[in-house]
Amino acid sequence: MKNVFILILLVAFPFLMKAQTAKNYVSSEYDRNSVTFIGLDYSENLSEPLIKVLAKQKAPDKYYYNSIPENIIKTGVERDSALGFPIPATEQQLVKWLNDYKVGQQILSVWFNRQPDGSFNVERLKERGLFNANDNDYMVASASKRGESSLMDMGLQLVNQSYVLVFDYYGIKSMAQSYQKSETPEEKRIMNGFQSELQTFLLKLDFNDSVAAVFFQKYWTTPDDPNREAKAAEFEKAGFPFIFKKRQYTTATATQYNPGQLLAPKVQKTDEQLMGDMVKMSLESILTSVENQDQNFRVKAMVSDVKPIRAKIGKKEGLKFDQRYFVMENQTNAKGEVTSKRVAVVKSMKVIDNRKVTSGLTQPSAFYQIAGGKVDNYGMFLQQKNDIGTNLYLGTTTGGLPGFEGRLEYYISKAFGGAQGGKLATSWKIYVGGGYDQKNEYTVGSLTDDFTFMRVSFGVAKDFYPISILHWGPFVGYGVESISAASIEDSDISTDFIEAGVRVGVNLAHNIQLIGSATYYSLISSEEVNSSTNEKTEFEYKTYFEDRMGLGYNFGIRFMF
Repeated sequence: MKNVFILILLVAFPFLMKAQTAKNYVSSEYDRNSVTFIGLDYSENLSEPLIKVLAKQKAPDKYYYNSIPENIIKTGVERDSALGFPIPATEQQLVKWLNDYKVGQQILSVWFNRQPDGSFNVERLKERGLFNANDNDYMVASASKRGESSLMDMGLQLVNQSYVLVFDYYGIKSMAQSYQKSETPEEKRIMNGFQSELQTFLLKLDFNDSVAAVFFQKYWTTPDDPNREAKAAEFEKAGFPFIFKKRQYTTATATQYNPGQLLAPKVQKTDEQLMGDMVKMSLESILTSVENQDQNFRVKAMVSDVKPIRAKIGKKEGLKFDQRYFVMENQTNAKGEVTSKRVAVVKSMKVIDNRKVTSGLTQPSAFYQIAGGKVDNYGMFLQQKNDIGTNLYLGTTTGGLPGFEGRLEYYISKAFGGAQGGKLATSWKIYVGGGYDQKNEYTVGSLTDDFTFMRVSFGVAKDFYPISILHWGPFVGYGVESISAASIEDSDISTDFIEAGVRVGVNLAHNIQLIGSATYYSLISSEEVNSSTNEKTEFEYKTYFEDRMGLGYNFGIRFMF
């Protein structure tokens, strides 16, 4: 019976006929990838404690994690540092190391639930196939003769989506070592923690049709198989192919201020905790980069409804609150090529917890549209398209506190996690802004001079999207403006203020807008500080600079990243 089931699995292994596609084609199909984390250990400074931390890491929910016992590779070689940085391992060297450590065997042992006696079974394969299935898969399976059993078969095609992410930390230093190397003065050695360079290598286990056929014919064995021991021995000696995908470089740091410093935490983290933070942050950064570069790592789902826009993805696919997705549509051109067109841009506003096997009645997550045209549920699909969550605004202000203006915004709503407040909870931002104004031959009372006005402010803002091409939102903030001029070089004059108003933006593209706003500036208090004596006195800012208050109008352009 088991051999019959294996034969069915082999027959079910996908032989997909693909239409001719153009370079910009994006498939609407999505299945969960699996990942395995591997660390390279060159026995360098601090590599041992760092690698131990890496060995304990788990993958995010959107991936199957193929946890293997031997996931640290001791290279046994020294780096070639003649050029001042470590020469990356070659693709051939990496594959050799992976086979030396039997990484392919270990991954397949996870997938096929290998037992201590060397036998395999399909329990985990069935489990993952069922968990991967979405409502569409369930409905198709329900209409077939085999029913839910066909969903279990889906696990086999997932084996060929097994990825290995190899981490190579180098130049690892504690902050004390870094300070010593840079000869930093003692009074400036204010932090502790760790820093490192990092190169990563992404490879894919190539479990294609021919490799799968050899696996089942030569290595597959069951407890009652008379050739079980021989097949198990052959499996251990086998070499499995890996496809090299990409190499990336980044830096990794985890630091904290020393006790006694103004920003020092009340309780200092241990070295192990800081190592853990450094590894976790670099892992998340690398996976995000991989998702941005490789569409096979991006979540995709068909649009199931449009009022509001909905799709049947959720926490199982790693969906987060206020996360950006593109709405795509595939079309066939006159050449018979299938091309993909971005129709709209949306963000999530209600994330469903769907971390269970589908019953065909999965509730969809809801999204709100921030750019693009009309969305329908007749073939359009969502594709994950990560954003940093940061905006840069450049513009000018007339009236109020005039001058050139810049502003950096960050969407704090992305940190709300499981917030379910609908549109009201979306697109909250904190911002930091700055302004500059030069007034030549500016007359203040009986004094005429060239004055320079500089200001900084910070605050909170919210965006609403009544239609896809336009957004508006209120904001409120606090700021300080200072004045400099040749005639008052012995004094520092400044005033603090409250700013509040409304901003309106029109899309030029999904990530570029023209922004206009009306801002009311209300001065709070002003002071003059003598540069020599540090003596402070009140200053009648409103009297001398009566045109620098009240209502102002801002115009500029905003870039979203």
